[in-house]
Amino acid sequence: MENFKKRILIVDDEEDLTWSLSRKLGRNPEKLEVICANSGSKALEILNENIIDLVLTDLRMPGINGLQLLSEVRSKYPDTHVIVMTAYGSPEIQEAINHWGETEYIEKPFEIEELRNLIYDQLNQPIV
Repeated sequence: MENFKKRILIVDDEEDLTWSLSRKLGRNPEKLEVICANSGSKALEILNENIIDLVLTDLRMPGINGLQLLSEVRSKYPDTHVIVMTAYGSPEIQEAINHWGETEYIEKPFEIEELRNLIYDQLNQPIV
């Protein structure tokens, strides 16, 4: 299987987190291109203008939240993988996420290696 560069979109209203994750996940630019958005509405703009392989989104954000973004991604971009991250996990949240099909879920705080493994697994890419 050939490996192609994948594009991921990180969506979180905490700019420090998106910056930190983009630095850590973008260490292999030949494998991953990382784009950041600090709101759900900005994420939708980026999705409309780019082919995105995976969206990594926070759940709680002002304006368009992670579940609303997930709904939009599932309806308009069904081939795009989604990983939801939250510091407010619960069985209800898990059920709401599961409603949208194959969507991964990771609770904050998480280890960057755990997230990296999840991303590469979703993209069917060998970990680099």
